[in-house]
Amino acid sequence: MEPIRVGIIGVGNVLNQYLDKIGVHPDVDVVALADVNADAVTRRATEYSIPKALTPDELFADQDVELVLNLTPPNLHAPVSLQAINAGKHVLSEKPFATSLEEARKVVDAARQAGVEVGSAPTTFLGSGMQTTRKLVDDGWIGDPVAAFASFANHGYEHWHPNIDPFYSPGAGPMLDIGPYLVTNFINLFGPVRRVSASAQRSSETRPRPDGKGGYDGEIDIRTPTHVSGTIDFESGAVATVIVSWDVWNHNLPHFEIYGSSGSIAAPNPDHFDGAPILRRGEARDLALDMTPPGGGDWRETLLTHRDDAYRGIGLAEFGHAIRTGVEPRTGASFAYHVLEVLLAFEESSQRGEHIDVQSTCQRPRPLPSVGPHEPYKFD
Repeated sequence: MEPIRVGIIGVGNVLNQYLDKIGVHPDVDVVALADVNADAVTRRATEYSIPKALTPDELFADQDVELVLNLTPPNLHAPVSLQAINAGKHVLSEKPFATSLEEARKVVDAARQAGVEVGSAPTTFLGSGMQTTRKLVDDGWIGDPVAAFASFANHGYEHWHPNIDPFYSPGAGPMLDIGPYLVTNFINLFGPVRRVSASAQRSSETRPRPDGKGGYDGEIDIRTPTHVSGTIDFESGAVATVIVSWDVWNHNLPHFEIYGSSGSIAAPNPDHFDGAPILRRGEARDLALDMTPPGGGDWRETLLTHRDDAYRGIGLAEFGHAIRTGVEPRTGASFAYHVLEVLLAFEESSQRGEHIDVQSTCQRPRPLPSVGPHEPYKFD
């Protein structure tokens, strides 16, 4: 198949995570970078030997570009995606898909009218760790999935991120920044969501702004919840507990665990593409014959069933392959919209003090075929 020709808009921190291992996906050809910062885009194009360093308008007009990867700040995801769609381009956006359901509907409707595909990261559920976890669940190693737990907590990004204010603005915060990793992986394992119940809070109105020299310079206005906890009820019957926070200095919480009727899985970090799940079987056996009590046995690291060097470029490769073959991308419009509705339901539930029924749905993403460490990635 001819490689999908990709133009990337936005050359900030996340660009490396897409391009550092893009060479393992020969069906992706990054032909252009674009940014409003001309010096930055020229420097990054040189760094990765990409032939074109363009302005955003030049990228949208470029006939070589079929698929736009949208790596702009979160509040620009929907507006930039709409520009690309209006130029006849397919679009894969970084998370979140949009900052409101109204924005998301505009993107989905515009793509449908233009006859192009749209979708959203994160795509960590396509990595070896989570695909192996998916196979363990699908093959019945823990029986019927009953419940799950996921957490992602630290004390914010201001200690390292150069442009912190958007993260503490409406349409951001830990639920829309961290939460997508948890929700996409949950839907990969359990399918679509039925309802959400949650509590969300801000621990303060401002935070000290680090000056990069060990001190502080002014304050950051906090305009979004910084600690969110809640539950997700899936159409399949499973229930997940979620904690995301930028108010926690330290903790010993697990990243991601799945509990079934006959065992448990401690999955790898859902923000990563690698790592092996750890399995513990817990079938109740005849105690007259075997003194291992129910829930006994040892935690055992499993063997990976998928190639483990995917990184974020796998999302581009899967999306492009789907476009070439005419199938729905695993991260396509219905999936992206459903994930966003679930994420936004957490704050709405807290504000209203009640369960929020999720109106949209999606297909559970198709599992990736298993491949060995030296075999080409497969998406059929």
